[in-house]
Amino acid sequence: MTAAVAAALRANKPEHRDAGAVQLAREYAGLIDNAAIAAKYRPHINGLRLALDELAMLGAIEPADRAREHLEKIADALGEHSVASDLGPKLLATLTALGLTPAGRGAKGGQNGAPAANPLDELKARRASRASRAREH
Repeated sequence: MTAAVAAALRANKPEHRDAGAVQLAREYAGLIDNAAIAAKYRPHINGLRLALDELAMLGAIEPADRAREHLEKIADALGEHSVASDLGPKLLATLTALGLTPAGRGAKGGQNGAPAANPLDELKARRASRASRAREH
């Protein structure tokens, strides 16, 4: 995610006033790339690790390394899924606000994929138009 977000930002060069949103997008991408087990799953995973260790010490399971390997794969998947499902929509919304997605560029109902109109820019354009007309009269 980090590389994809960085490439999109380089290609589209957001304005300086968008620095906060740019940093937020980078943070979300980094968190998704470095997913960790969600706090709600951590106690259960740790409990299973302890149980596996106890069973291995008692000789009840053989080999313990294979069971531990499976547990770690499950833990990794839980971490990635939880982080992606929590942060994925937030990253998408941030990228959309920056005009880095089709929806953010106005592809749905927009003109030729142009960025969606910014209300502040519209106000500035109207003010400039009024000022121009006033000077002509």
